Amino acid sequence: MPRINRLLVTHLCALLCASTALADAQGKPPLAAQGKKTESFKTFTGKVLANKVRVRSKPDLESHIIRQLSKGDLLLVNGEDGEFWSVQPPKGTKAYVFRTYVLDGVVEASRVNVRLEPHADAPIIAQLQLGDKVKGDVCPMNHKWLEIEPPQNTKFYISKEFIAQAGGPEYLASMEKRRAQVHDLVSNAFFIAEAECKKSFEEMSILEATEKFQIVLNSYTDFPEAIAQAKEGLALLKDTYLQKKIAYLESKAELPSELKEEMLAKHHAEHKELFQNEIVKPDPNLWQQRRPKQNLTDRMRLWDTIEESLYLSWTAFHTGKKEEDFYQEQKANATVLTGTIQSYDYPVKNRPGDFVLRGSEAPIAYLYSTHVDLEKHEGKTVTLLASPRPNNHFAFPAYFVLSIE
Repeated sequence: MPRINRLLVTHLCALLCASTALADAQGKPPLAAQGKKTESFKTFTGKVLANKVRVRSKPDLESHIIRQLSKGDLLLVNGEDGEFWSVQPPKGTKAYVFRTYVLDGVVEASRVNVRLEPHADAPIIAQLQLGDKVKGDVCPMNHKWLEIEPPQNTKFYISKEFIAQAGGPEYLASMEKRRAQVHDLVSNAFFIAEAECKKSFEEMSILEATEKFQIVLNSYTDFPEAIAQAKEGLALLKDTYLQKKIAYLESKAELPSELKEEMLAKHHAEHKELFQNEIVKPDPNLWQQRRPKQNLTDRMRLWDTIEESLYLSWTAFHTGKKEEDFYQEQKANATVLTGTIQSYDYPVKNRPGDFVLRGSEAPIAYLYSTHVDLEKHEGKTVTLLASPRPNNHFAFPAYFVLSIE
């Protein structure tokens, strides 16, 4: 090798050594390594993008399927391997270890396999080492195994195409906390509603349960299952309340006018107290202002009390709505009936109407109305638009007549 080349190589080696020494002194990588520096993986909360997304034991499509996730499920993504994210075991995942290797909660051997199911052929998902501490219960399916939480180093895998980043690692903990809160809120609301539904109408109060269901509907829209449960609970509470109120008012229908007015005054006072918060504030005066009372016949006045009760109860679940909104909803769910109107004057208690609609051979339904004077149509064959009403266990269904042709 020519002398000049040897001097050049010697000079370059000296420069590289100097660079390495300086980097060591400053806590930096040498020049040769600085271009290879890589960032560490940042854990994040992943959101599942589809239904029936498979969680696997290894990062390949042939590995064992641990479970399937639904769209919107959240989990902690803590690494990546090719086309797969590695994830923390989903909440509720159980693991199993052979009891022989565990004494008083301490592992007594090295490389003890942790399996997905309580038998020796189940997939291995982690290993425990001598001295590791575990907490678990005897598996009810196989007493030779302990049922434990998956060890912290357990990793499962999901294809990257089915996961989107929803937030940092703290987002998962926050959502789990909210999930527990809404679960407790729904459970408590159902418990209160069930207790109230067992009471008589005079003792029943729907305010507390309604308020809790409304909190779920307004504040936990990111939990669709809880929303569905709250809607179902609110509907059941509403139906029970209306049925009890109708029965109560009908039982008072034959009272003298003085006692009836006293009962109605008390009824209005109860509503004022019951719905005093911002969730539901019905205005009893809206009913009185809706149309002139002199347009009602004596028969219609009797049913006006029932309709007023239905409207006021409906406003408990439809804040700020007027009578026309109430009957608009009734029309949307109405039924078209055809038949001949006949008077129903039998002196029976809790009759569901003061007219019957007859078909060609037999009665079809009981009728009443505060919108149409059915007496003017007695004996005529008509087509009418009617909304269902309780039939009080009589032989035929009952309807409120909204309009008639």
